[in-house]
Amino acid sequence: MSSIYLYAELLLNIRRVTIFAILPSNCNAETRVWLCHDQRTLKLKHEDEEATIELPCLVVSDANLKIPPATTREISFRLFVSDAAKLPPQAKQATDCNDPWPAFKLTSETQVACGSCSTLLVNDVKVWKHLPSAGWADMMDFWHCHKPSVNISDDENAGNNKGYAAANALGPTAGIGVVDVSQLLISDIDCTGLETTDDQGLLNCVSCREIVGVKDKKDRYSLRLFKWSVTLQRSRGLDWETCSVQEIVSAQLLASIEDQAAYKFLAYTGEAEDSKPALVLWAFTPDLMYSTSAKPTQRAMKIFYRTITDSFKTLEKQRNRIEEFQLPSYALKILQASLKTSTDILPQSARTHREWTIGLLDRWSPVL
Repeated sequence: MSSIYLYAELLLNIRRVTIFAILPSNCNAETRVWLCHDQRTLKLKHEDEEATIELPCLVVSDANLKIPPATTREISFRLFVSDAAKLPPQAKQATDCNDPWPAFKLTSETQVACGSCSTLLVNDVKVWKHLPSAGWADMMDFWHCHKPSVNISDDENAGNNKGYAAANALGPTAGIGVVDVSQLLISDIDCTGLETTDDQGLLNCVSCREIVGVKDKKDRYSLRLFKWSVTLQRSRGLDWETCSVQEIVSAQLLASIEDQAAYKFLAYTGEAEDSKPALVLWAFTPDLMYSTSAKPTQRAMKIFYRTITDSFKTLEKQRNRIEEFQLPSYALKILQASLKTSTDILPQSARTHREWTIGLLDRWSPVL
């Protein structure tokens, strides 16, 4: 195996592919690079070693492609995207292609099973509906021009009686499932193979004891299944699909960027102990594609991140400048580990920025 490491990154908004090469020794006059006839495979030879990378897209063929002058082990250069390159379309809405399993893609034949042991959990839901964003009720006063008639009252609970009050949560009923970016909300009547084993209301699969969801705090008859913990079959005869914690978190970030123009986030467990670790995330580049000499092309977000232990203090200080979302403690650990692993994919010079560590968060790739 070659000790040469190649990393390629396509920034979709500027249509440039940046290639980084990490060599076992300093670059010299004999170091060569060339693009193959398919306009997507790039090869680099240094001393007696050769490395190959499949670029994220077709690039413009350049017969005069040369290594830029350098006397270091890490070099970089850019190539232009070809007009014939097939790039991912820009979605009109975040949920069009970034949200794993949106309601309009699910059917009356959709089945949901445990992601670890494939024990069937849901197969009786006939209708799936999309849940509005978390702040839908708070924005109702701005959305409609003819407000529902309400009785003016001094009763302190009068606001809860309005049909669009924030206290009136939307939820599932028998035969009807509700879907948001990260969870499937199912009535307990339509679920099977689940049990609760702790005071936090976490739901475990009865077969393998893996955590697959949580009981709804506002409605004890509603169950929330984490998308990353289950496997789903849209219709009979189709393949079973899975998604990861990283893909779900990236979908949440993209939805917040579109809805609220928010780019900084706090991911934390929401537990009472202020010493619980949390992640501050900065979505620096929401959409890019990358590949390496050891990994095929993947669509992702570039994330600046740092770990903190004072999540509640951070929220108080930056409440108007940072969006928050909660994850179960085990999911937060998975997210943190995946970001650390992705940092190692990047060239050494591109792993940090001031107090931030830089990583990649894989985006969901829809099944067509």
